[in-house]
Formats: sequence, C-alpha cells, structure tokens
Amino acid sequence: MSLARSATPDDLYPGGTAGVTPDLSDPIVDEVRAIREAYAASLDHDPAAILADLCSRQAQHPKRLVSLAPRPVDK
Repeated sequence: MSLARSATPDDLYPGGTAGVTPDLSDPIVDEVRAIREAYAASLDHDPAAILADLCSRQAQHPKRLVSLAPRPVDK
C-alpha cells in the first residue's frame, strides 16, 4: 500500500522533493546571518558578553525603548 498523497496548492514543495531540498536562500537573510555571526565572533560567542554588550547599547538609547502600561488583570 502506498503512503503517497497528491499535492495540494498549500504544499510548501508541490510535486514532492524526492529527498532533495530546493534552494531557498535569500541574500538578505544570508547577510543578516553573516552580520550576526561576525558580531558573536567579536565577543568570542560568549552569551554573557553578548548580553552585557546589548544591555549597554540599549542603555545608550533609552528613548528608543518601548514601555507599555501594565494591562489590568481580569477577575
């Protein structure tokens, strides 16, 4: 018994891929990932150093932060 099904218009890879993933690279996404990798490498991929750097950058520009009023709790 075959488990194959027919393709629908909602399929991500219509027609099947037969185990081959199509090239879905996007130059903008690739550029963002390269920048992110270079940033992490500049801080030796240390999560604590990355957090400290991001917090210091955030503190330099407090007006760019969004503060929302607390939402009332439904009782």
